[in-house]
Amino acid sequence: MMVVRNEVRKGFYLDSVSLMRSARALTALPGIEEAGLMIGTPSNKGILREAGVLNDVGEQAGPGDLIIALRASSTEASEAAMVEARRQLDRPRGTNFGGTSWRPHTLRGAVQQMPDANIALISVPGDFAAAEARKALRRGLNVMIFSDNVSMADEVGLKREARDLGLLVMGPDCGTSIIAGVPLAFANNVSKGDIGVMGASGTGIQEVTCLITNAGQGISHAIGTGGRDLADEVGGITTLMALDLLDRDPSTRQIVLVSKPTTPHVAKVVLARARESAKPITICIIGNTFEEALPPNVTVARTLAEAAEVVLGHKLAPY
Repeated sequence: MMVVRNEVRKGFYLDSVSLMRSARALTALPGIEEAGLMIGTPSNKGILREAGVLNDVGEQAGPGDLIIALRASSTEASEAAMVEARRQLDRPRGTNFGGTSWRPHTLRGAVQQMPDANIALISVPGDFAAAEARKALRRGLNVMIFSDNVSMADEVGLKREARDLGLLVMGPDCGTSIIAGVPLAFANNVSKGDIGVMGASGTGIQEVTCLITNAGQGISHAIGTGGRDLADEVGGITTLMALDLLDRDPSTRQIVLVSKPTTPHVAKVVLARARESAKPITICIIGNTFEEALPPNVTVARTLAEAAEVVLGHKLAPY
């Protein structure tokens, strides 16, 4: 008989990458059928519920709480796994900085320790993400917002403020970027090269960059924009700024844009900006077609694989 056990930590937050690693460690334990560690947002509860690991205890968690949820073959196995989960969550965390364990408690403290930094990665509960991003912008930092559950109004406000300051806001809900060869968040460790990628789809960026690397070429930068950047309300602010940056970047020879479906209006805005580029640009906006004539430097791809083939200049080898 299966045992479903939940524990809730009030006001506790860790980024999803750390939580996924801990969950993977729990599922490797004897007698554990399934495990998940997730912040108690409605969407995360739905995932746990669907996986059959959520009970009444977990249902009571709020969006600022952490749910430890598991399904085990026995009470003894569930208890052992819960002990291990607590151990993982309670262990010291920090970054090795100058030979010491370094974990600044504020953005100000981080900037004091790293005055030459020019980008901040924000991974806090969505209710606080906009405020932290605004602090980073006002300290002259570009921002990648890994957090989700940020309001559309906050996203628009942050991106307009960043544009006025000449800074970039990637996100919210930006899970993938590669800046100067450094993978951030869920990005893969791909080869360095001369193909620039930008996208309102983290999984799209991952797929295209991996296809390009597997075919023997590489990536200069991959700039995530957040999934809503090409919505009418935002108007592609980060996408257009990313195009400007990749256009000016001497290490980028050609550019790929991948995105979830968008509106015809925003697609036309993006195409108009692409028309001005001196570099070849491949656009893959899933589900969008361009009725107007394309400029010579722009190619429209219907799929992510086709986008990779265009920039590679040849067909992909079959798996």
